Amino acid sequence: MSGSIRDRLRRFTTSVEQSDDLSPAQRAAILNGYEEALGTEGPPRLVLIGEAGVGKSTTVNALFNAGQAVGHSRATTDRAWTIPVQEVSGSNGTLEVVDMPGLGDDIANYRRYLALYREVLPTADAIVWIHPAKDRMVHLVQQALADIFGPSPELVGRLVFGLNKADEMGPHDWNAHANLPSEQQRAALRDREEDFTRRIARVLPGWRGRAVSYAALRFYNLTALFKEMMYAVPEQRRWVLEQRMALADFTTLVDRKLLRAATATTLAEVPAGDPEPPAPPQPVRDQWQPSGPNPSGSVADALAALSDAQWRDLYSDRSRFEEFVRRVERGNGR
Repeated sequence: MSGSIRDRLRRFTTSVEQSDDLSPAQRAAILNGYEEALGTEGPPRLVLIGEAGVGKSTTVNALFNAGQAVGHSRATTDRAWTIPVQEVSGSNGTLEVVDMPGLGDDIANYRRYLALYREVLPTADAIVWIHPAKDRMVHLVQQALADIFGPSPELVGRLVFGLNKADEMGPHDWNAHANLPSEQQRAALRDREEDFTRRIARVLPGWRGRAVSYAALRFYNLTALFKEMMYAVPEQRRWVLEQRMALADFTTLVDRKLLRAATATTLAEVPAGDPEPPAPPQPVRDQWQPSGPNPSGSVADALAALSDAQWRDLYSDRSRFEEFVRRVERGNGR
């Protein structure tokens, strides 16, 4: 994440270490105070809301590389726990997560749970409400939002809505090889996000976010979800959350053959002799646009035709990778 708070903190440390205007003792005092401030700042607290089986624990694992046990048969605990997070940057941190009981688990518990929500939510840096992407029945969510946030409108800004299990969205033709939604699924997910956002705004007109569809098990669209979480966290606490980010890479679930085809480099021996005159300049085009019809009709072949530089740029940016696959599929008539 370019220009991130983490980068700014790193640049601050480097500038102090390299400053010629400070004595060694002054540099040491500043850096020691900086490290002490980092150590005394409390870990970020996320409150997760959603019915049993919606993927709350899986979402935490995908966002923060937490390795938390995932329960598939019963509701997750409703108490707070501290999760040790191993960051890919090499620094370590902890994340406090409160997995709230689902308000729809049992109507007999609804009022008691409301009291619990009103007690816990003010302690959150971000409130992440997770809902199945394919489930259009949101009237219970709307009712709960009105009951919880009506008396506490100051908490609305901390709300994030994630629509998990995007891969299960109709017409159920997820591109497993590229680990991306099909063209039809992508359109359905976009419509679903817009519809869900409108419905939430009806009961919470002060909410300014947007619902994000993602797939925790497939590591899909985690960056967009995390961005919404960053917006929701109070500004003075955003660096604490960002410092612990360790998003799972969705390309780890891309078909190995496809990736090998794209990364393989073919070296051709060229006979010695007079060099050929340079080719005339070609018209400039989008460097990720497939150059023409793909004879084999496969994304793997289209990727394999890319230069090393083009592949590196494409591989490092999920949105570009997704756009490339979509263009190839369109060119093949799908």
